[in-house]
Amino acid sequence: MTNPTRAADPPAPTPPPDQDTAAPASAPRGAVQRALHRFAERLAARPKTVIAVWAVLIALCTPYGLGLDDALTDQGASKVVPGTSSARADELTKKAFPHRSEREVTVVVEAPDVRAADVRALLADLDARIARLRADGDVERTSSAYTLYRDTAAAFLAGVRKQAREAGDAHAFVDREVRAGRVPAALAGAAREAATAPDDRAVRRIAGDVATRGDWKRFPLPVPEDAVARLVADDGRATVASVSYTEAAGADPDVEGLRELAGEALAEHVPGGGAEVHVTGELALIHDTYEKSEADNSLMETVAYGIILVVLLVFFRAVVPAVLTLAVIGLSMNVSQAALRLLGEQVTLTQFTVTIMTFVMLGAGVDYSMLLSSRYRQERLAGRAPRDAAVHATVHAGESMLLAAVAVALAFGATLLSPVDWIPPLGYGGLIGIPIVLAAALTLTPCLLVLLGDRFFALGRDPLADMEHTGAMGGHLRRTAEFAKRRKVAIVLVFLAATVPFALLVASHRSTSDPVALSPATDSREGFATVADRWGDAAVMPTVALGRAAPGVVEDGRLTDRGRAAVDRLTERLADVPGVASVDSATHPYGEEWSAARLAAAGPAVGEDYVARDGTVRFVVALDDDPYSEEAADTVRRVERVADGAGREVAALEIGGTTQVDRQYSAALRTSFWQMVVLVSVGVFVMLMVTLRSLLVPLRLIATIMLSNVWAVGLTVLIFHHWRGEAVIDDLPIFLTVLMMGLGMDYEIFLVTRVRDLLRGGLSQEEATMRAVVDTGRVINAAGLVMAGSLGTMALSSTLMLQEYGAGLGLAVLLDATVIRMLFVPATLLLLHKYNWWLPSLGRARRRPRKAPAG
Repeated sequence: MTNPTRAADPPAPTPPPDQDTAAPASAPRGAVQRALHRFAERLAARPKTVIAVWAVLIALCTPYGLGLDDALTDQGASKVVPGTSSARADELTKKAFPHRSEREVTVVVEAPDVRAADVRALLADLDARIARLRADGDVERTSSAYTLYRDTAAAFLAGVRKQAREAGDAHAFVDREVRAGRVPAALAGAAREAATAPDDRAVRRIAGDVATRGDWKRFPLPVPEDAVARLVADDGRATVASVSYTEAAGADPDVEGLRELAGEALAEHVPGGGAEVHVTGELALIHDTYEKSEADNSLMETVAYGIILVVLLVFFRAVVPAVLTLAVIGLSMNVSQAALRLLGEQVTLTQFTVTIMTFVMLGAGVDYSMLLSSRYRQERLAGRAPRDAAVHATVHAGESMLLAAVAVALAFGATLLSPVDWIPPLGYGGLIGIPIVLAAALTLTPCLLVLLGDRFFALGRDPLADMEHTGAMGGHLRRTAEFAKRRKVAIVLVFLAATVPFALLVASHRSTSDPVALSPATDSREGFATVADRWGDAAVMPTVALGRAAPGVVEDGRLTDRGRAAVDRLTERLADVPGVASVDSATHPYGEEWSAARLAAAGPAVGEDYVARDGTVRFVVALDDDPYSEEAADTVRRVERVADGAGREVAALEIGGTTQVDRQYSAALRTSFWQMVVLVSVGVFVMLMVTLRSLLVPLRLIATIMLSNVWAVGLTVLIFHHWRGEAVIDDLPIFLTVLMMGLGMDYEIFLVTRVRDLLRGGLSQEEATMRAVVDTGRVINAAGLVMAGSLGTMALSSTLMLQEYGAGLGLAVLLDATVIRMLFVPATLLLLHKYNWWLPSLGRARRRPRKAPAG
């Protein structure tokens, strides 16, 4: 390899032949360029000071940024939309029935026979271990088949104890009761022990022994079969236990700790792999998804850095600029992580916030660095000294970088207005990362160019040659520009025609927000699949209706006679709704009507899921159809109409549950999508209209971004749904729009600002357009590869959601940076000709950029 910078200040390279007619415009034009020129001059005067300031900032921020994980939550992805009926139902559930809120976790046990002695011992031991969490205040309650049999035995033995104490001779009383058949012979020993027990706690312990040792298939006491059926599968090969966390457990309850407890109990009582234990539920699913995502990040970042390094080496044809570029971005990430941690003390952030920030900073940072250094080479080729070349590169490339960064900020800023819970955390990642990486690119890189001069491109093979206009890439770009010139009308028509089938495919495809279908292969997903297979989707994703009871319906946490009749009638009406499989309520605790006497005999535990002490009543509606299907949504609409008429008689009911949350989330997602599109489009349009003095250029830019999004979403649907048979996440379009409305504009801005500069230098619209394609094509294609490579590495994730995000973004960026920017955009620029710069309100003199003498 040769070092082109052995001399401290080598002669400027000779300009290529096609640059003689139009050297790059040098004088700053407009307020932005003038401000950048003053800024660049100050940087060039104190490069060591600027680098030292950054070094101190990085040194201060790095230790603090290492604690970023402490500011993240695993539960920041709720799809409950504030202000909706499902949100109100969710709040009521948390207050009145906290053990049935989203903080309920399910432990699933699979075994050849879950009624066997070893599994009974496992469940008893697990309950004892969880009891310690209850004592600490982290868990409110737990229930399982074991606790059902134990509590049944405890209620019976407590009655025996009470009667024995009244009789005076405990053992004699128990013997008489056994002979009379009122105490089962199998419980004689336990009854004698309970009769002399010192307190209720001791009775409960004795009942636990009965439930552990007793055969559940021939249990000596009557246990409601429908209650058992909710906890033990019909084939006897699976059983569930629920664990309800309190608010004291924090935003991220220790799901992994519960999983360890269950694993320890399994290893002790069912060694040798005779059974399996899983922990599932909404908390567990989200926790496991974030854990997998975090574990995947190291692989994705490694691959992304590898792709970026290869592209940089090919682009620069030198080692030093590639290494310095990655170093600047990597160190600026330390600053951004510290800023994100500070922000995380005020707002909700998730692991996905960090993932998005990381890959956005990688893609945008490399884009900025390549544009700036490429412009530096062009200025050197035009004959400027290294210091002046660095200043002028900062002025002209810096304007494009600023415009691109503002576009990204607008896109991510619009996300903060969304009511959908997962969207604002993504916005915070972009809003923190982009300004910091822009600041690093606009300060550190110019200072390095000033200090190092051409040595910035050391350890390379002729890196200061005119790579834009020579070689295979230069020839390809010239042929592309010529083709766009000759076939501009045909190109526009073909692109528009090709968009139609993709638009129809996207419009007709029904995506999903099902967290199970989109989650990676984890313990919680396996457990969820077991529960759904054994008990049906309705058992794990029901619809709920609840509200404060009307006067006279509830007294002291119990239904009155009038309330029981009203609840019974409403239950029957709900059960008659087409599409409803069954309804659980205070009078139908397991989908079947219970008499008042039977309810009283069952004790208060049965009613605690349906009537709260504060007077809230709850109905659980199981649907016939998949909770995420359109048929289920129609059923919930019919349930709403029935519930609306129950206000005076029973309660003003709020409808919640999986299907209702999904309906209202989808509606909010659509609203958010169009709000963000409008806000970002208007913001970008105004910014570019003022900066570029054009009406049509910003409009076309926004249209082409939408075009690439439609193509990318359509291809993602084809790949994941039609080819792989996977569900496609419903927020993919909004995710692509947020990122592409910002990041995808970089390439258009790079191209159009170059066209404008060349027009100012005296070229015609046609000449400027074709020349700009060649001047910027290499940067745009390389930047597209970097952006697609860094964002596309999310497709390597084990999480289907991130796979689809990565594929969609990678495709969108590649399409945008290649065929759209290199063919469609030049074709439209050439087709519109002088009207590209038409801005009526600014008068005739500003319909196109003002020309100036070259040089």
